[in-house]
Amino acid sequence: MSADATMAQVGDASLIKAVRALDQGDIETTPDKLERVWNLLSQQRGSANFHAAEEMLLRWLLKNMTGTSPAAERVRRYAPAWNIMGAVFALIPLFSLAKSLADRRFVSILQQTLKDVSKPQKQATQTQPAADSDVEMADASSPGTPTNSRKRKRSTPATFDPAMQRQAAGCLEAGEAVLEALRILLSRCDLSPADGPPNNRMGAEHIKSLFSSSAAEVMETLVPLLTLCGVAADHTEPGSSKGQSSWMETFNALWDLHLQSASDASDVAVNLSGLGMSLLGKLTGVPRQRALAIDAPVQERWARGLRRFLARNMILPSRSAYLNNKKSMQVIQVVVEMSAVSAATTYPVLFDLVSKSPRVFGDKNTKKDYENWVQDIFDLVLGSLKTCNREQSLPAVVAIMDMAAERETHLSTASLQSICKDYAIREDTFEWKLLLSLVKLKPDVFLMPGGEQFLDHVLRRTRESETMTDQDFDTALQFVVLLAEGYANARDLSSFFKTWLSNLAVAEHAIKLERLWSQRELVTAVARLLEGCLNTNQLVEILDWFASRTEPAECLARIHILGAISLGISQEEFVDAANIKTFDVAFLEKFSEKEPSAVSVSRWTIAEKSLSRGTLEEAGRIWSQVKPDLKQILKKASVHGEPTFAAFKSCVAAWIANHPGGADEEDAAAMACSFIDRVEESGEPMADSDDVQDPITKGTYVSWMLTSAPRLVSLVVKRTGVFPNLILSLISLSGDENAITFDSALTVSHLVLENENNTNNQKLISGLVDQMISLVDTTKNGGSLASTRVAVQFLLDVPADIMARQQREATMERLILQLPQNPDVPESIGTGYWQPVLSLMVKLMEKPTFYVDMGFAHLETIGKSVFKIHRKSKTTDEVLKAREDFRLLGQLATLTIRQMASSSLEDREKAYLADAIAALQSPCSDSEMVPRLVLLHSFISVVQGSQALARLKESGLDLDDLKAQHLLQGAKPLACGKWKGRALLPFLTALEVMDVLDHETIKRELSGAVPTLLKAAERLLDSGCKAGWEVRMFLAKHFVEQLESPLRIKLPSLASADSDDEAAATPDERISVPTTVDKTTMLQYVDVVIRGVDEDTKLKHLKELLLEDSKESDPLGRLFVIYRLVQHLSGSRPQAPTPSSSDFDLGQAHSLLCEELLRTTTTAQFILAAMTLHLLLEQKAAWMTQWNIDLTLSSVSAACSAPAMQPLLAASPKAYQWLCRLVEMVIKRHRKRLDGHFHVLITALQSLIRRLLSSQPPSGKEEEERHAKLFSRLITLVCEPSVASVSRSHATASTLDSEKDKAKRYAGQYMYLVLMQYVKLQLEHVVPHGVREALETGMHSVLDITTPDGLRIMNDGMDPSGRVIFRELYKQYQKFGKWSGI
Repeated sequence: MSADATMAQVGDASLIKAVRALDQGDIETTPDKLERVWNLLSQQRGSANFHAAEEMLLRWLLKNMTGTSPAAERVRRYAPAWNIMGAVFALIPLFSLAKSLADRRFVSILQQTLKDVSKPQKQATQTQPAADSDVEMADASSPGTPTNSRKRKRSTPATFDPAMQRQAAGCLEAGEAVLEALRILLSRCDLSPADGPPNNRMGAEHIKSLFSSSAAEVMETLVPLLTLCGVAADHTEPGSSKGQSSWMETFNALWDLHLQSASDASDVAVNLSGLGMSLLGKLTGVPRQRALAIDAPVQERWARGLRRFLARNMILPSRSAYLNNKKSMQVIQVVVEMSAVSAATTYPVLFDLVSKSPRVFGDKNTKKDYENWVQDIFDLVLGSLKTCNREQSLPAVVAIMDMAAERETHLSTASLQSICKDYAIREDTFEWKLLLSLVKLKPDVFLMPGGEQFLDHVLRRTRESETMTDQDFDTALQFVVLLAEGYANARDLSSFFKTWLSNLAVAEHAIKLERLWSQRELVTAVARLLEGCLNTNQLVEILDWFASRTEPAECLARIHILGAISLGISQEEFVDAANIKTFDVAFLEKFSEKEPSAVSVSRWTIAEKSLSRGTLEEAGRIWSQVKPDLKQILKKASVHGEPTFAAFKSCVAAWIANHPGGADEEDAAAMACSFIDRVEESGEPMADSDDVQDPITKGTYVSWMLTSAPRLVSLVVKRTGVFPNLILSLISLSGDENAITFDSALTVSHLVLENENNTNNQKLISGLVDQMISLVDTTKNGGSLASTRVAVQFLLDVPADIMARQQREATMERLILQLPQNPDVPESIGTGYWQPVLSLMVKLMEKPTFYVDMGFAHLETIGKSVFKIHRKSKTTDEVLKAREDFRLLGQLATLTIRQMASSSLEDREKAYLADAIAALQSPCSDSEMVPRLVLLHSFISVVQGSQALARLKESGLDLDDLKAQHLLQGAKPLACGKWKGRALLPFLTALEVMDVLDHETIKRELSGAVPTLLKAAERLLDSGCKAGWEVRMFLAKHFVEQLESPLRIKLPSLASADSDDEAAATPDERISVPTTVDKTTMLQYVDVVIRGVDEDTKLKHLKELLLEDSKESDPLGRLFVIYRLVQHLSGSRPQAPTPSSSDFDLGQAHSLLCEELLRTTTTAQFILAAMTLHLLLEQKAAWMTQWNIDLTLSSVSAACSAPAMQPLLAASPKAYQWLCRLVEMVIKRHRKRLDGHFHVLITALQSLIRRLLSSQPPSGKEEEERHAKLFSRLITLVCEPSVASVSRSHATASTLDSEKDKAKRYAGQYMYLVLMQYVKLQLEHVVPHGVREALETGMHSVLDITTPDGLRIMNDGMDPSGRVIFRELYKQYQKFGKWSGI
């Protein structure tokens, strides 16, 4: 006998002895004895072959929990006892477990326990439990057992004291243990036919039968369970345990086991409706959010499960009874009566459930029937609320109407008017939130007969806006806006204009408007609605009516409303009919300085719109009328006032309307330019200024000039000859430093350059560029000035073709003057200075640019200055930033030297190159190594390919000596073994500039540095630095033999494989690699490794990668390399195998990749494997055999059906798309191989459609519809094949039947099976409307090729429910589907 068996026997004996000892001693010793049992059970749990001890223990526990004695109650309330019972449930065979549970009446004990713990004491006792061993026993756990992971931090641990057990904390602790044990028991009973021996399945059914009682009896378990959930939600100590998340699933599982009957809905309504809806209201925040003791994930899970339970077992049955039994409301009547106690919470939840209940697809009932059902329930709830006091009924009505308005629920006008009368409008209070919901849902409440009195009350209240709170004011404003939309929907906007005028005008004050009715939101809304609900005749009539209103109080209000009309006119017919008429009516009242600001803004807005839309003659008449007032305003009024801004717009409109050559152009231009100068001279408004409510700043003027009036700047420059100082002051930061920031200056400069009228005006843009060049400070500290930074950024953004050579040279001169005299002493400029400056220099030098005193020393000074700034760079990010600056320096040096090394060397070029050679050959300290390497690299790369090389050699240039010096300088940082911290920048720079040396020189001179480079690459890659790949690529290019497994790539982190533009990307671009790896670098590395390698070697690499153990390598990196290798392999078969050729080919690689596809564990791996398979099927078709085609389709079926693959497919919508693409490629490129194997394709299509309809994509509805379109495309490819996909290369021209018709007839023998699967799945799952529409095209194409015999087979193979769905589908096909697409 083995030692393990001996230990098991000893453990069994000890457990039996401990169980027998439970009957010894009094009740107070029970915790200690149970603790000993727990410890013994934990030690031998899962290893025993016999379960007598566990059965004895279970029976003892159930025996001592039975009865009404205090001792039995204490055991029932003791959480560790239920923890032990849950562990025992997991160990005893189901058949024996069922017998023990039935003998000891487990269900009755469970019900009594739940009743006990669902009623905690309201007052906490002062008794403190003694510290005993119960704490340790309750918290103990062991491997291999169901763990009670309770993490609620309570003030008291598990206790055996009856007083503490009756408190809320004790009840919740016991309840958690009870429901966890029950969960374990029910989960063991969830077996499939293939799980375990028959005895297990029989025992599971026996246990289920214990809970198979009537609905009335099962309520004795469900009611206290739901009450316990409410106790947990309302508990004073926040934080829920992990076990609580499964409570609602246990609740639903118990209900699913009961004996169903016709009275189930009534039983649920009587026993659970009030309790359930009250709890659901707390969980969902209906009617208001409240703080609960349970965590948010648990709260969401409970709400989802409880909502599903109430909808399926109460709401939907009551709706069916209403629709099928002559409007029976019995169930809902019971629900309303049972929920009346907490109506403020339960009635909104009831309406929420009712209004969200889905319609049944294919139901015979009409939409009106569903609306009547909702209406009757709404009336029933309102009737019940009338019996409640206002404090309870008003929050319920507000919540219900808020939901109804949000969901656009159809409710009768009479019901809504009764709400308005009883709740919204009272003599003492106005419920603005309720009124807003009413007008949002149905404006007819106030517009139809019976609503006039309500509207009068509301309008009267809106004229008292001074007494409203800010919240009520905002709500009332929204009400008025929605009221205008209601008038517009009723095609009666003219009536709203009259209402607006009567409420906007203030009778007591001729120079005042009602505050609420003069808000800009209302003006914008009316302008948006105008042309959609009025015709030109109606608009003219309302303008005539406005003209007839001559009362002093209405004159100013009329102008304000006409401003909204003017803003809303845009179509030509409206402009012709009402443009000038609107102006004439508005200016019947002469301008006054005392009129309200809103009226002045409307007045000048009308003038602006009339001028911009009118003819030249109309513009002249308008200008003659408004010129005096405009002149006075623009000359004397505050430039920060909104009316002044509107008047300026009118003046600009007059100028543009008269340009060119209009009679009034000079007057308007002079007035506008004078005002622009006035704005430029004025200061910014004070923050505490009371002159204007919303002051207009200089930035507002400039932003409007550059965006809304794009021609204005060009006109000003044409008239004055200079760029407007108002704009230039903001760009150059020459104004108030407190008001102008660097970011605002950049914003203005971008607006200037984005305006095509500016960039296309050569005079304007050239002058502006000259002014920006002058802003570049030439002092040594000028680079730190904000004006210089703005100028540099502006010149960098200017299109390169705009700047002339003189401007480029002037810019370079000013930038060179900023260089420090002594680069060893860094100036007070930040590290961000050189990046834009060097970028600008590179841009300037891309075209011929020879500035004064141009010398190579300038490049040296720049390099030293950049290095001094970055010399303290230690972190990887800082080093990479420094590398970017030195790369810009390298580009600048290359462009500059290339200009000087032209084919014709003049004195200037010779002097420059001589200075460069002398400087590069001079000694260099280690501190200057980085800039020297960059400049050496640029010089050698330009000169060695230049036509002037021969002449330079004649002048004394020794290029080999320079290369030797370059090698000497570069080898130092590579060979010294230092690449950390500050040494990383010289190391990477030396590595980058080695490409000017030939391969043999590098191999000879740097072979000793290979170990250092290998170590550096490994460490950099481990730290996630992209530079590690550059080191590895250098080694692969020159020392590939030194790399061990060069194609074994380990990616440091995973990135998402999803991309929004994946469909439009190339295969290389669709590969998603980690963010720490550059895609281009990865592809280049693989290309370098396999460069010059023959096909057999590539196949050998591919075989090694595919056969490599995934546990010992990085799967994503391996698949990435495999994909690239397949791209490089030839797609054609060799005519004759050579003796050295490998026996491994791409067909075998395809088979291994199919296995790899089903072993992937992440979405990125799955998509890479699928992409590689797609590449093989598409571009390497010559290697694909019949086996490969069948295996591809089988792999698709397995991926859709395998349980292990479901989380992966659900993680990303792209996974399903690639499965569809694999099948699509088989159909397109390998259609002939499906002959005789069509059943494999059918299986794949059935698996794909099952996956489509049975799962919810993570991205929601739109992604699901996209998947449906992809699948429908597969169906149409099968049923409507292209000629190319079915043609045989050896087909003869004498055939009388086309290959396409043969393929369609052949597909018609099988494709009806996919259609039958689609019908069956509609019975099992809810199919959204958009998905059905997307699939219709494919299903109609199946019906196109299905013969009458096939239709009869389908009809015989469906059940009655399936035939109903198929009949509807066939009707749609007969109406819309019989179309060939031609």
